[in-house]
Parts: sequence; structure tokens; C-alpha cells
Amino acid sequence: MRQEQLLTADYIESQIGNVIEYYIRWEFEEDPFYGKARIKGLVEDDSGKLKIICDVIEGSDLELAYEQEEVFMFSDHHPLYAGTLPEIYSANWVNTDGKKKKQIFIAPPNENAKEFAISQTNSKVIVKRIY
Repeated sequence: MRQEQLLTADYIESQIGNVIEYYIRWEFEEDPFYGKARIKGLVEDDSGKLKIICDVIEGSDLELAYEQEEVFMFSDHHPLYAGTLPEIYSANWVNTDGKKKKQIFIAPPNENAKEFAISQTNSKVIVKRIY
């Protein structure tokens, strides 16, 4: 079982001063994202949205995240998760038009990564775990 938590204002407040690992749970055919940040606190911006104040150690700027329905969303509107980074895979296959394709993805919980990639591409796929 993976340990993960949606990034909420309560969680951020409990982590002030700590370094947290965070990531966006992404779907196949979308770019992945993860990073680390030292949390300093929360602040409301000019439009009343709650923002995170932090020192980014690696990855993109967590300060761009905003709260929506008590969950922090990244600038591309994906919910943010904190916790141990999930298993990350790389899939390589030849598309129906003959072009080689590559995708980095997280397999859904309790699902075989190769079978998941095959279901997404409808092709023979080479899958490697990269993290």
C-alpha cells in the first residue's frame, strides 16, 4: 500500500518548517511532475486564493499551487499529493502510424504496469521501472 496524502491546508500547516516530497498523480499521455520543498506557511493572494509559501529544493515552484475545495491544485489543475514517490515507469512502443512513442507514467494501484500500458496504447509495449 502506498503512503500518500492529498495536499491540504491542514497538512501544510502541520508541515511548516519541514521538507516534504510532493507530486502530481498523472494519467498516461500527460507529463509527470514531482519535487521537494521546505514549507514556510500559507498566505492568501490578491484574489483570495490560498497559496503555499516555500523554498523549492527541486522540481517546479510549489508557490504556484492554489487551494480549491480544500485541496491544493498545481497550476495545470491537477491535485497535489504528498508522500513517498510512487513507482514510475517508462513505456516504449510503435504507434499505428509507424512512429516510435515514449511515455512516463504511474500505474494505477493494484494494476500491472505492462498490462496498463498495453491497455492505453493497444500495442506491444516495452515497460521499464525508472523509479
